[in-house]
Amino acid sequence: METQRLRRRIKGQRKQLSRQTLKLHSQRILRLACNYKPFRQGCRIAFYYAVYGEMDPAPLLQLAIRTGKTPYLPVLRRRPAHGLWFAPYPQGTKLINNRFGIPEPCFKHRRLVMPWALDVVFVPLIAFDGQGHRLGMGGGYYDRTFAYKRQRTHLRGPKLIGLAHEFQLAPKLCANPWDIPLDAVITESSIHHFK
Repeated sequence: METQRLRRRIKGQRKQLSRQTLKLHSQRILRLACNYKPFRQGCRIAFYYAVYGEMDPAPLLQLAIRTGKTPYLPVLRRRPAHGLWFAPYPQGTKLINNRFGIPEPCFKHRRLVMPWALDVVFVPLIAFDGQGHRLGMGGGYYDRTFAYKRQRTHLRGPKLIGLAHEFQLAPKLCANPWDIPLDAVITESSIHHFK
């Protein structure tokens, strides 16, 4: 119940943000991220399409394209377990709405990339805490996609980096055994690193 209240409160706060504030926060994140080592050194970087007041990674995506990195966007998959594939996203790629109304690349199966082949994955979130726990929309897509990180420690896999507004920092989130923690969260004012 507490989780649902927190989701409603933060979603309400995000809805109240003006376009100007959203743009300003995205630009501040861009400045912090472009000096962040995993982003600077990464080549295969996954982004997301921002909806409902989420922190918009579009400026970062444009920088990635300009600096020769390969950008990816998540694509919902039904099997084997509801999770995500990652499709290359070169400029001009056609986008179609998935069942949640979120745009994703129109892709061919053979061009999809497994999650462990990426260097960095920028992750949307509702809230995060000081231990790197993340509260998402409740579908569990990112947790299922990166569940292999718990068992297959030999697969380095990507750095999971949340993008958020500073007000999305919560004192402590109730973590579930299946939750996959983030490596860092970048907000408009700082980079929060986690072990």
